[in-house]
Amino acid sequence: MGLNLEKTTSVFLDTAPLIYFWEKNIRFYDRVAAFFDEIYAKEIQVTVSLITYIEVVTYPLKVGENKLAAKYRDYLTNSANFSLYPLNLLVADKTAEYRAVHQLRTPDAIQLATAEVCGADYVITNDVQWKKISGLNIVLVSEL
Repeated sequence: MGLNLEKTTSVFLDTAPLIYFWEKNIRFYDRVAAFFDEIYAKEIQVTVSLITYIEVVTYPLKVGENKLAAKYRDYLTNSANFSLYPLNLLVADKTAEYRAVHQLRTPDAIQLATAEVCGADYVITNDVQWKKISGLNIVLVSEL
């Protein structure tokens, strides 16, 4: 794995890496699985936003896979290393800043604002556009 997690205590995870892991994406699964193995072994805290929660639960509900939606919900809310960060006024203010300065769509701005507010050491995503954002350690899945 290309990312050194030795001194890392927390990471923020965008939606795509979770989907790659759960759906065993042919292109990215090995990288993401190795990443998950390492974060569990090192007990690194993983934070996701309500945006990720909404995005991963929506499709199973849309296609009538209520048990799968419940499985995803349980994983994000009850896993030892995972925490679901709430949308609060601090996140909302940072979101507005990201939208104003970087012209981001609201979901992306919420993701980045949440990552900043929760103090994540790294932000794991597959959104190349996020690499343009300074002040956060953005890591693409391909860089894991």
